[in-house]
Amino acid sequence: MGPRRFAVVGSPVGHSLSPALHRAAYAALGIRDAQYTRFEVPAGMLEEFLVHGPGRELSGLSVTMPGKPEAFALAAETDATSRSLGVANTLLRRDDGSWRAENHDVHGIMAALRDHGGGTGGSGAVLGSGATALSAVAALIGLGVDTVLLSARSAEKLTPLEDFARGLGAEVRRIPWDRQHEVLTADMVVSALAIDGARAVAAQWRTLPSLPRTGVLLDVLYDPWPAPLAAVVAEAGGEVADGLEMLAHQADMQLRSMLGVPAAPVAQMLAAAREELGRRPQEPPG
Repeated sequence: MGPRRFAVVGSPVGHSLSPALHRAAYAALGIRDAQYTRFEVPAGMLEEFLVHGPGRELSGLSVTMPGKPEAFALAAETDATSRSLGVANTLLRRDDGSWRAENHDVHGIMAALRDHGGGTGGSGAVLGSGATALSAVAALIGLGVDTVLLSARSAEKLTPLEDFARGLGAEVRRIPWDRQHEVLTADMVVSALAIDGARAVAAQWRTLPSLPRTGVLLDVLYDPWPAPLAAVVAEAGGEVADGLEMLAHQADMQLRSMLGVPAAPVAQMLAAAREELGRRPQEPPG
């Protein structure tokens, strides 16, 4: 029997550190019958990739944007978290060839925040909209927050996040984009902004006389690191968690599902990913 084949898919996917994380886990666990690579799969092409492309040979996938809604939609079986959000970051091939979808982004966010002292309830905030922002809302409520602050450049895109949070009993407050720094008044903050948006916000924050003091900021970005918003908050003396920590924790859960192991070696995985990241040319955080 040949090796089990796994991969990360998305677009763009060349920057992904998932191969470094998963391969480090294989080495630490002594897994010799598994391979992990990456494939560029644009929006709308995931099913084609799985049915007629290289995905036919895969036993499981890590799914990054823009394929997370597609991954959920094509699955024959789903876990509770992906069902609640309508997005999945993991696909597992079932015995009949169909797919099971799981969402471990929520776990990754929760674990990264806990590692930095988050998780005592209170208030939480999310910058941005989209699939990762929705997972961040779920994670914050899972950590016990009763109030969620939301802010995004396109305010209308916050409606699904707002409805989801209220459906779980949380109070929601929208923060106007021109006052988005007010999210930092929350006990836990997650920035789900892409790099260009994060740089623009960081430039605004640097013009403020002082920043509101937050408990912990998780910036989902990790390349470059420090990410723009994390750099500003850290310089002001705030606690920050990086997206690589989130990625390592969600990869832990993916590996449990993909390989049937009780736990993955998160510390070794994170070290390998940081080493890989250190070999890349670094841009200033902005």
